[in-house]
Amino acid sequence: MENKNTTKDSLKDVDFNILWEGKPCGLLQRFLTKIKLNFTTYQITKDELIIITGFFKRRLNSCELYLLKDPDLTDNIYQRLLDISTITVTVDTHTDGSGPKYIKLKNIQDGSKVRKLLRDAIERDVMERKISYFDKV
Repeated sequence: MENKNTTKDSLKDVDFNILWEGKPCGLLQRFLTKIKLNFTTYQITKDELIIITGFFKRRLNSCELYLLKDPDLTDNIYQRLLDISTITVTVDTHTDGSGPKYIKLKNIQDGSKVRKLLRDAIERDVMERKISYFDKV
Protein backbone atom coordinates (compact mmCIF):
# COMPACT_ATOMS: atom_id res chain seq x y z
CA MET A 1 0.00 0.00 0.00
CA GLU A 2 1.32 3.42 -0.98
CA ASN A 3 2.01 5.95 1.72
CA LYS A 4 0.03 9.23 1.40
CA ASN A 5 3.15 11.26 2.22
CA THR A 6 5.00 9.62 -0.67
CA THR A 7 2.21 10.63 -3.06
CA LYS A 8 2.21 14.21 -1.78
CA ASP A 9 6.00 14.42 -2.10
CA SER A 10 5.92 13.08 -5.66
CA LEU A 11 3.23 15.64 -6.57
CA LYS A 12 5.49 18.42 -5.33
CA ASP A 13 8.14 17.26 -7.82
CA VAL A 14 5.82 17.67 -10.83
CA ASP A 15 7.28 20.39 -13.04
CA PHE A 16 4.69 22.15 -15.20
CA ASN A 17 7.33 24.46 -16.64
CA ILE A 18 4.93 27.32 -17.39
CA LEU A 19 6.44 29.59 -20.05
CA TRP A 20 3.62 32.16 -20.04
CA GLU A 21 0.36 32.73 -18.19
CA GLY A 22 -2.22 35.41 -18.84
CA LYS A 23 -5.85 36.47 -18.81
CA PRO A 24 -8.02 38.22 -21.40
CA CYS A 25 -7.49 41.99 -21.15
CA GLY A 26 -10.48 43.63 -22.88
CA LEU A 27 -12.29 46.45 -21.05
CA LEU A 28 -14.80 44.11 -19.42
CA GLN A 29 -12.14 41.52 -18.59
CA ARG A 30 -9.91 44.17 -16.99
CA PHE A 31 -12.79 45.24 -14.77
CA LEU A 32 -13.58 41.63 -13.88
CA THR A 33 -9.92 40.97 -13.08
CA LYS A 34 -9.86 43.96 -10.72
CA ILE A 35 -12.82 42.59 -8.76
CA LYS A 36 -11.43 39.01 -8.94
CA LEU A 37 -14.19 37.71 -11.25
CA ASN A 38 -12.21 36.97 -14.42
CA PHE A 39 -12.13 33.17 -14.44
CA THR A 40 -10.40 32.61 -17.77
CA THR A 41 -6.68 31.85 -17.73
CA TYR A 42 -4.38 30.94 -20.59
CA GLN A 43 -1.13 29.03 -20.01
CA ILE A 44 1.66 27.94 -22.30
CA THR A 45 3.87 25.21 -20.86
CA LYS A 46 6.81 23.51 -22.50
CA ASP A 47 4.50 20.90 -24.06
CA GLU A 48 0.86 22.10 -23.74
CA LEU A 49 -1.46 25.02 -24.40
CA ILE A 50 -3.96 25.18 -21.53
CA ILE A 51 -7.20 27.18 -21.27
CA ILE A 52 -8.93 27.26 -17.87
CA THR A 53 -12.48 28.67 -17.69
CA GLY A 54 -15.44 28.72 -15.34
CA PHE A 55 -16.28 29.40 -11.72
CA PHE A 56 -19.04 27.03 -10.64
CA LYS A 57 -17.94 24.41 -13.14
CA ARG A 58 -14.24 24.77 -13.77
CA ARG A 59 -13.05 23.48 -17.12
CA LEU A 60 -9.47 22.84 -18.18
CA ASN A 61 -8.88 22.34 -21.91
CA SER A 62 -5.40 21.44 -23.04
CA CYS A 63 -3.77 20.64 -26.34
CA GLU A 64 -0.31 19.21 -26.94
CA LEU A 65 1.94 21.75 -28.66
CA TYR A 66 3.06 19.34 -31.38
CA LEU A 67 -0.57 19.27 -32.64
CA LEU A 68 -0.62 23.05 -33.13
CA LYS A 69 0.58 25.05 -36.10
CA ASP A 70 0.46 28.52 -37.63
CA PRO A 71 -0.25 30.88 -34.72
CA ASP A 72 -1.82 33.97 -36.30
CA LEU A 73 -2.31 37.40 -34.75
CA THR A 74 -5.30 39.65 -35.43
CA ASP A 75 -6.44 42.89 -33.88
CA ASN A 76 -9.39 45.11 -34.67
CA ILE A 77 -9.59 48.85 -34.01
CA TYR A 78 -10.96 48.32 -30.49
CA GLN A 79 -8.08 45.96 -29.70
CA ARG A 80 -5.48 48.34 -31.16
CA LEU A 81 -6.74 51.12 -28.88
CA LEU A 82 -6.22 48.83 -25.86
CA ASP A 83 -2.93 47.35 -27.19
CA ILE A 84 -4.34 43.81 -27.16
CA SER A 85 -4.84 41.15 -29.85
CA THR A 86 -6.27 37.71 -30.56
CA ILE A 87 -4.04 34.73 -31.30
CA THR A 88 -5.59 31.99 -33.44
CA VAL A 89 -3.84 28.62 -33.65
CA THR A 90 -4.74 25.79 -36.02
CA VAL A 91 -5.09 22.35 -34.39
CA ASP A 92 -3.63 19.71 -36.67
CA THR A 93 -6.13 16.84 -36.29
CA HIS A 94 -6.82 14.27 -38.94
CA THR A 95 -9.55 12.36 -37.16
CA ASP A 96 -12.70 13.49 -38.93
CA GLY A 97 -13.21 15.22 -42.24
CA SER A 98 -14.99 18.21 -40.72
CA GLY A 99 -12.18 20.63 -41.54
CA PRO A 100 -9.61 22.45 -39.44
CA LYS A 101 -10.18 23.29 -35.80
CA TYR A 102 -8.91 26.46 -34.16
CA ILE A 103 -8.03 27.64 -30.67
CA LYS A 104 -8.42 31.36 -29.95
CA LEU A 105 -6.66 33.25 -27.19
CA LYS A 106 -8.76 36.41 -27.08
CA ASN A 107 -7.70 39.90 -25.97
CA ILE A 108 -4.09 39.07 -25.10
CA GLN A 109 -1.75 41.79 -23.83
CA ASP A 110 1.55 41.90 -25.79
CA GLY A 111 0.07 39.54 -28.38
CA SER A 112 3.02 39.62 -30.77
CA LYS A 113 5.43 38.54 -28.01
CA VAL A 114 3.07 35.78 -26.86
CA ARG A 115 2.58 34.60 -30.47
CA LYS A 116 6.36 34.38 -30.94
CA LEU A 117 6.79 32.55 -27.64
CA LEU A 118 4.04 30.10 -28.64
CA ARG A 119 5.51 29.61 -32.11
CA ASP A 120 8.97 28.92 -30.66
CA ALA A 121 7.51 26.51 -28.07
CA ILE A 122 5.63 24.62 -30.82
CA GLU A 123 8.80 24.38 -32.89
CA ARG A 124 10.84 23.19 -29.90
CA ASP A 125 8.24 20.53 -29.02
CA VAL A 126 8.07 19.27 -32.62
CA MET A 127 11.89 19.08 -32.80
CA GLU A 128 12.11 17.39 -29.39
CA ARG A 129 9.62 14.72 -30.47
CA LYS A 130 11.43 14.38 -33.83
CA ILE A 131 8.23 14.87 -35.81
CA SER A 132 8.70 15.72 -39.46
CA TYR A 133 6.21 17.49 -41.69
CA PHE A 134 5.43 14.19 -43.40
CA ASP A 135 4.54 12.59 -40.05
CA LYS A 136 1.93 15.30 -39.55
CA VAL A 137 0.33 14.91 -43.00
